[in-house]
Amino acid sequence: MKLPVLLLILVLTWVLFIPACARLPTTHYYVLEPRGEAAEESPSSAHQDGLVIGVEAFLVDPPYDQDRIVYRVGEDSPEIGFYAYHRWAAPLSRMLPKVVAAGLHGTTGVSSIGPIVPGRDYAAFLEGRVLELEQIDVPEGQRVRVRLELTVRLEDGTELFSETLTGETITRTRKVSEVVEEMSTALEQALNEAREGLERALQQ
Repeated sequence: MKLPVLLLILVLTWVLFIPACARLPTTHYYVLEPRGEAAEESPSSAHQDGLVIGVEAFLVDPPYDQDRIVYRVGEDSPEIGFYAYHRWAAPLSRMLPKVVAAGLHGTTGVSSIGPIVPGRDYAAFLEGRVLELEQIDVPEGQRVRVRLELTVRLEDGTELFSETLTGETITRTRKVSEVVEEMSTALEQALNEAREGLERALQQ
């Protein structure tokens, strides 16, 4: 092949490649945030009496243990899908301790609660595990489900509180940003239930 012909092929390939790259969709990144009153309160602010609780990094079950947001087509479908251009801005294992601490802030019997800070003394520790965090396409719209396992242990290892909690909402939106907002709402539901359960455990 003569050199000018080869150069022409390379130039044409490059010209065709640039517009293809330019058409790639933008990747969007999302965070879970506390909703309602919890969003206005600092998880680090302390009351005078009660336990000081440190929230550990969460365990996250697969397939939720990655940055891609999960959806499922059909309530009982075994097939899982992932949004290619909609992702978590940080690992759920590190994002959730702050959100959960904010959601449990103000619990009677708890003086302060927040992600563990090295060098600080804690009377108890909260362990968390994500069992489900997904969008499910159903005939009524998009169901959003959050299922968590929360356990609080005293410093000596004694189990003080342990519950599996579920929050669920339904929406007709097709926007992933609004689905993520629904996930925050479902998480708030679960944390309201957790707060009530933790208060009962502390009163015993």
